[in-house]
Amino acid sequence: MQSIGERFEEARKRKGISLREAAEATKIRSDFLGNIEQNKFNFDLPEIYKRGFLKNYARYLKLDPENILTDYSAHLLSKSGSNAKGAELFGSMDVRGTSTDAEDNQHEEPSYGRISANAPANDTEEDETNFEDESDKIFYIKAGLIAVGTLALVVVIFGLIKAIFGSADDAVIETPELRDPAAITEAVETVETIESTEITLIASGNVYVLVKQRNDNQELFRKTLSSGETITLTKSGPVDILFTAGENLVIINPAGEKLRPKGEGTAKISIP
Repeated sequence: MQSIGERFEEARKRKGISLREAAEATKIRSDFLGNIEQNKFNFDLPEIYKRGFLKNYARYLKLDPENILTDYSAHLLSKSGSNAKGAELFGSMDVRGTSTDAEDNQHEEPSYGRISANAPANDTEEDETNFEDESDKIFYIKAGLIAVGTLALVVVIFGLIKAIFGSADDAVIETPELRDPAAITEAVETVETIESTEITLIASGNVYVLVKQRNDNQELFRKTLSSGETITLTKSGPVDILFTAGENLVIINPAGEKLRPKGEGTAKISIP
């Protein structure tokens, strides 16, 4: 039957993993892993850490942690049993003087053995439970942080995509926060209402434009014009022209006058 260390070493080599790689992955020093694979469990650490190392190393190498810990407990018991036998032999050589001392020793040794065997075992089980609980808490905290970070990243990416590819909606130009009609370089003269007239929009840069008729609230045009693009619209009655970048727009009214907003940004003008 293979020892604990032999099973660890065989599993590691079968996966083609070096001690250094295993140490980096498990966060356990390579000299401790080397001692474990050589069945040298007497390195100077509390028992709770030794059992934790065995369990984490077993999980990393896809071995059964419970079987490893069971075999480790059996290893400790067999080692303590061999030490007890040696102590009994040594004691029998020293106490052949009187039968009374021998009887006293026979009564005292089992009592001492029970105390030393049971107390550490209970402490070890309690410490191991605490170690496992602490490991589980750390795992859940890390999982929670990863989930929160992932959600935040998705929100940021979604916002960027919406900002890049999202088209301008009506709220941009129909918001109540629009300024008063933009001042123009040439005043709009009052003209008689014509059954069917034309207005022309000329873009000197990118500008989003919405044209609506007042009498029936019909949209005549809604689009982003590119630099140099010209569009002519036929209207019936007064119209409202809303735009997002007045400095990039020239409007030719039915009378042939060119109207250019003086202000920059989103505004509205009306053409009779």
